[in-house]
Amino acid sequence: MTLILFILNSLHKYPKIKETCKRLHQQKILEETMKIGTPFKKFVIGLLLCILILSSAACSNIVSEPITTETETETATEKGITKDDLIYFIMVDRFADSDPDSNLPDVDKDDLRAFQGGDLQGIIDNLDYIEDLGATAIWLTPIMVNGPNGYHGYWIYDFYDVDPHFGDLETFKLLVSEAHSRGIKVILDYIVNHTGYHSPWLEDPDKKDWFNPDRSISNWKDKEEVELGWLAGLPDLDQTNPEVATYFIENALWWIDETGIDGFRLDTMRHVPHQFWADFSQAIKSKYPDFFLLGEVWDSNVNTLESYHEVGIDSLTNYSLFNGIENAFRNMPNMFSLVNALNKESNFSRPDLNAIFIDNHDNSRFMSLNPRMSLEYTKQALTFIYTYPAIPVVYYGTELGMKGAYDPENRHFMAWDQVESNDMLDFTKALANIRSRFMGEFELIHHDKSSLVYEIEKNGDRMLIVINSEEKEKTIAFEYDAASLTDYMTGDKLREFSYGQYTQTLSPVSIKFYIVE
Repeated sequence: MTLILFILNSLHKYPKIKETCKRLHQQKILEETMKIGTPFKKFVIGLLLCILILSSAACSNIVSEPITTETETETATEKGITKDDLIYFIMVDRFADSDPDSNLPDVDKDDLRAFQGGDLQGIIDNLDYIEDLGATAIWLTPIMVNGPNGYHGYWIYDFYDVDPHFGDLETFKLLVSEAHSRGIKVILDYIVNHTGYHSPWLEDPDKKDWFNPDRSISNWKDKEEVELGWLAGLPDLDQTNPEVATYFIENALWWIDETGIDGFRLDTMRHVPHQFWADFSQAIKSKYPDFFLLGEVWDSNVNTLESYHEVGIDSLTNYSLFNGIENAFRNMPNMFSLVNALNKESNFSRPDLNAIFIDNHDNSRFMSLNPRMSLEYTKQALTFIYTYPAIPVVYYGTELGMKGAYDPENRHFMAWDQVESNDMLDFTKALANIRSRFMGEFELIHHDKSSLVYEIEKNGDRMLIVINSEEKEKTIAFEYDAASLTDYMTGDKLREFSYGQYTQTLSPVSIKFYIVE
């Protein structure tokens, strides 16, 4: 036992190897090996010392050279997430329960702040549903081992293992394989900013320097305070510590090597120094050039957002456009807010790779924003993100018209009983078809406070979209050059009022899709 503890303590500079040895120690595997006999004991000691020496050489740089595996080769040669993808966002615990009888004792389907039984196998069982939506990628909330009530996945205790509430590593590998067989890519939520409340790391003497001092964030405009403070009281990790940086870069590469995932959604990016993200992205991209990095930066300032593109992050949560969408499609519409956000898009180096969305697990479901005509407004908002040149992210259940204001009301279990004969679901599938055929170039044709007209075009196929966000009938006049406009849904023709002049009378809170000929 003394020998084993000595070895574990000797590995404090090599966190990945130490975590592996610690798990073996906890499972009594090392102890049983020591009992086999003196000759074998010497062999084991020698082997472990060799590992230590080799680790020292490999860790002289921040990242060790990972071993090539079959899964890794497949991932490296696959095309990464592109502007043509459509992401379906799943909170693992709230999507599908494959076997309620096998749930752990702390599962409580009546408590929105407890585990409710969703698991990885449940997602596998519903991949056909996801494929039918037209989704080409899924983003999963973190699946690592969490502390008590960490149903959402963001209170991690063990970064190298799957939480037993969700399944195990083999089931996750199967999920990735089954998704890939359907042409669906897999993005895993990944956290480097903090651990879970009362993390065992806080009691580990080898990790006493891994955390920033405990302090809250009071000034959200102070960059240093935002990066060093404990967000919502969660133990804040110090990424300027080389041991912390090494641990997470190696851990991230391990997840890619081991499972063949296609991307990370990087949580709480603005709470971590830019230099770490530069090192992190360089380490990932040097081995996996097409691996997708989607950063969550909860800030609507486009210059702040773009600063993360500059350190190698492919895509960002576009909160600038999110705010514009939320203001445009609601009971008191302000289309000028959306157009103002569109005018700022040129400040991004790759706006087409940014993630655009209308709701998620941190923001109110769109269906709950409007007390009147909520379904119609949600259809308009979805239409915009499906037909704008960026990557739409659809939160699970939005396609069904699920409601729920802020956390935890926006995290109800997936409403599987609403799938049959669901108008919103049919509409969402139609949008996916429109996106696949027409979404490419975007041109704004006309707008006022409550209406929007724009054209999308892909490979010569053009569509004109006309939106009325008023809660009353409205006639919209606009100039447009087209031989004819055919209603995509009905086949009816829209005639020119005069040469190049069109007028369209729309019902309250409605949309028209026209094929341009």
